[in-house]
Amino acid sequence: MRTHSRLTGGVRLLCALWLIGSAVWALTDPARAQAVMGIPMGALLAIAGLSFTVGAFLLTGFMSRVCGLVLVGLGVWQTASFGFSVPPIVLAVLGAYFALRGGGAWAMDIYVQKMQDRVRQKALNS
Repeated sequence: MRTHSRLTGGVRLLCALWLIGSAVWALTDPARAQAVMGIPMGALLAIAGLSFTVGAFLLTGFMSRVCGLVLVGLGVWQTASFGFSVPPIVLAVLGAYFALRGGGAWAMDIYVQKMQDRVRQKALNS
């Protein structure tokens, strides 16, 4: 069980770094990113901003399942709007994985859940 959690945590961290790196690349040189990706500038900047935000949340491991659902939606929308491309499909698959498995090891979600359980238990005991 620990191996799966560590694998999920490692995949989450790699995905977060990839999302943040690609967003920084697109935001620092949007003209070049638009030429390479072939996406209109308005959509490119929105995707980059969302990718950076989701990457930051995944890096901390906070709300990993929600971030997974956002990645699924983003991947499906990019594929439907701009045609088939490998990165959006990979994002959608990774998003489904995070939505189903959670953040894995080293995720803040685990600590938030433990705190909520303690508060609930304390309320039930009093």
